[in-house]
Amino acid sequence: MKHVLRWSDKVDLDHLELRFKVLRVGMPRGTEHYPGVDDDENTRFLCAYIEKKIIGCATLQLDPREGCKYRIRGMAVDSEFRNQGIGSDIVKKLQNEVRKEDTGIWCNARIKAVPMYARCDFKIVSEIFEIEGIGPHHDMEWKP
Repeated sequence: MKHVLRWSDKVDLDHLELRFKVLRVGMPRGTEHYPGVDDDENTRFLCAYIEKKIIGCATLQLDPREGCKYRIRGMAVDSEFRNQGIGSDIVKKLQNEVRKEDTGIWCNARIKAVPMYARCDFKIVSEIFEIEGIGPHHDMEWKP
């Protein structure tokens, strides 16, 4: 089945559940919510669906730094649907969106996600660093 991508101005319970299931393994409930980000009127959410089931998600947060106006947060794809290009499709849609403003995107990428971001032309801009309770990451950037 083919997935579809849909934008939203707010995060819903299914989106939070997917974040928790994929990104917060071993962490307490509530850590899947990003205070100050999820409720910011400038934040947008892009989700992948098959029929009505959410299978992927990303948060596009206004968080500027040199050459990048936005940051990707909460990027997740349900384990049943990985390695099918869904994550790449989400990232490419985010890139197309910010390209309209001639700006880039940055993210803290989990080590296992670095190859997917690299396929989308993101570059590593940091040494490996640890986010407590989550694991090792690289800071990555994409600029048009």
